[in-house]
Amino acid sequence: MSFGSRLNAIGKWIPNGRKIVDVGTDHAYLPVLLAQESKITGAIAADIAEGPCAAAQRTVDLYGLGNIIEVRCGDGLSIVAPGEADIVVIAGMGGVTMVDILEKSSPVVESLERLVLQPMNRAELLRSWLLQHNWHLHAEDLIPEGDKLYEVIVAEKGTCEKPIDDVYYEIGPLLLATHHPLLAKHIKRLMDRYAYLLTAMDNSAAAKHSEKYQEFLRRKNKLEELYNENYSS
Repeated sequence: MSFGSRLNAIGKWIPNGRKIVDVGTDHAYLPVLLAQESKITGAIAADIAEGPCAAAQRTVDLYGLGNIIEVRCGDGLSIVAPGEADIVVIAGMGGVTMVDILEKSSPVVESLERLVLQPMNRAELLRSWLLQHNWHLHAEDLIPEGDKLYEVIVAEKGTCEKPIDDVYYEIGPLLLATHHPLLAKHIKRLMDRYAYLLTAMDNSAAAKHSEKYQEFLRRKNKLEELYNENYSS
């Protein structure tokens, strides 16, 4: 079975010999992939809904990995005890949902050595939360799959960096610092998003004079400035 470039790219950030929790596991493809590669000593494949949990159990049974992967059905990390895992993976959810999951299970989160996160949106909110809660950004990655570009954020416990402009939280400070090969596409996508929002707000005089409009315009201009600094010919 092919697990796709996104799961393979997420899996590379799991060090050998760890036990993981995969929150929102769906079919448990990531734990199965890691178990087949002998990277993990154990995994909890967790999902909130019974359907995905049943699908995950079928996948685990299909590959005969029940001795390594345990499927648990429940909300976020509420079904995990502190110390049961070394690393948590949360992929395919919005940044707001991820922050909610992490905040609701502080004792579990405090016991972890690493978070591997792949937000579908609001990555800036997630980065901000991490740095405010004594997690530092260990690595960031961009994964192309189909016509989409996915962000991966790897965080570890440690001294938190100084607060930075929200625009850098959106781009990803490590993506910018390392000049990731897909950074230009990533920044352009963010620029286009703000251009779309501003155009929509242009139809309303009240919206054009709002603080939100000015903030969106500031961010768009900052993104354009960074893009031109790095990629203008």
